[in-house]
Amino acid sequence: MSIRRRRGRRLAFALALVSSIALGAGAEARAWGGIFTAASGELVRIDFSDDYPEDPSLGQRWANYLAGLLHGRELASLNLNLVTRAQVRRLCGAEAVACYSPIVRRIVAPAEATAGLSAEAIVAHEYGHHVAQNRENAPWPAVDWGTKRWASYLGVCAKARAGTLFPGDQYTHYELNPGEGFAEAYRVFNERRLGSTESPWSIVDRIMYPDGKALELLAQDVREPWSAPTRISFSGSFRKGSGELRSFRVSTPLDGELELVLRGPAKAAYRLSVLNGNRVVASAPVGRRSLSVTVCGQRTLSLRVERRQGFGTFQLTASRP
Repeated sequence: MSIRRRRGRRLAFALALVSSIALGAGAEARAWGGIFTAASGELVRIDFSDDYPEDPSLGQRWANYLAGLLHGRELASLNLNLVTRAQVRRLCGAEAVACYSPIVRRIVAPAEATAGLSAEAIVAHEYGHHVAQNRENAPWPAVDWGTKRWASYLGVCAKARAGTLFPGDQYTHYELNPGEGFAEAYRVFNERRLGSTESPWSIVDRIMYPDGKALELLAQDVREPWSAPTRISFSGSFRKGSGELRSFRVSTPLDGELELVLRGPAKAAYRLSVLNGNRVVASAPVGRRSLSVTVCGQRTLSLRVERRQGFGTFQLTASRP
């Protein structure tokens, strides 16, 4: 992933895969640094270009900065390479300001201000990509869509379907890429948290500028990452003369896959459906006991069991994101 300079007046951070060979080998050539112990006691790997005079205090300052960002366990797997602007362009691309490789979990960035952005702002943005790379947002990659709670609040799924956001698109619809929007929101959160001057929101579209709730959910995604669906069970029965339908409501606060499993009498034939209001979103063939549907902006859905044949009790299990 790279921070790329766009032609024209605006600077853009483009999310793009960077060769693990380039960052794995070239980024470490002619470097000094190593493992630094941050003030928090955490160990951080930082390497500097030999174009910078060897100065352990510089490494210590950057280790403290990284450990001061809102983070989780992913910090231990990061490699930060601080190089000159010319070396950034060689390692990340001619238009690049910085880059991140999810393959080798390495940030390559300048150690000085570039294009009107502080070195710290650039690294914070790239670290946002590292956070997302180490979070789950099934069925989508968080590095492209943003983390689970943040993306659900922003409505990334619904906006992607509507063609107003473009997850993972670092070229044609670069400023509407929520992967970049998340990284920028992460930068904003940390600038406010650390009391530093907030850099201008000039990289991605204003539609992704975070309000207080978005920043709260982003912080929760960092501190308490979403990891797996939760299960809810419903039960019911069909008796003679008791009607043909049973309905249940389920809240769906997060976007993702809603999976349903129906258990009932072997000889009974029931039909399982999911509705958004009065509209059927998905329906399984009669007799099939499972159904999966993507929650995409709906915060409440109805689950319907329809009797087609037989009687008896049933249990419906919903695994929601």
